[in-house]
Amino acid sequence: MPSQLTNYLLVPILFGIFTIHVYAESPIYSWRVSDLARSSVENIKLRNEQDRLIKTISARQMVYLYAVMSSIAEASEIHAEFLIVDGSLANAFAGSTEDGANFVAINFAMLDILGDNLDIAAALIGHELAHLKLNHGEISKKNIEKNRGKDFSAANTRYSRDNEREADYLGAIWAVEAGYDPKGAVALQEALYKLSKKTSTSSFNISHPSSIERVTVLKSLARRLSN
Repeated sequence: MPSQLTNYLLVPILFGIFTIHVYAESPIYSWRVSDLARSSVENIKLRNEQDRLIKTISARQMVYLYAVMSSIAEASEIHAEFLIVDGSLANAFAGSTEDGANFVAINFAMLDILGDNLDIAAALIGHELAHLKLNHGEISKKNIEKNRGKDFSAANTRYSRDNEREADYLGAIWAVEAGYDPKGAVALQEALYKLSKKTSTSSFNISHPSSIERVTVLKSLARRLSN
């Protein structure tokens, strides 16, 4: 049975590639990747509390993701619960529970983008762990409190854009340290850029650097890290 997501997100601090989608489509259910990776069946059927099938996922993908998470966590020296959550709009995010426990979550739609590409998974997981390492949650909370009642403008979220750039950079470095190809970060942003052409991301662009900027910067970084 799935866990209610609220068990983990008592005080949610949300980040990610498509952060805005967390608010447009809040996840309800979560499953621990460590549990899914130990499944004895090849295709895992995820059901809600009414026993209705909501997603079938590959046990092999869960094993791969768990391995990537373990190696990136070792490189970053950050421990976090790793979760799969429901959601049809591609999203990944990180945060802390009320008692201070860290988590990283990837939703169904993002799983479809990752597939079995370990380099892309390493870039994504590294990015989310970087948010935790750099304590971006506290910065985000302070900005929200400071700007409460004001227009949510680009000026009010400039630190969020800087946070995303920092997380891109540090996540790519950890991916290399863990043995993955830094070009995975480029491939991830290219895939998300293509996806953005099919979905509305105007609010997303308020708090994140443009996809073109991120692809350009990450290509340069990947070249340097590959030398």
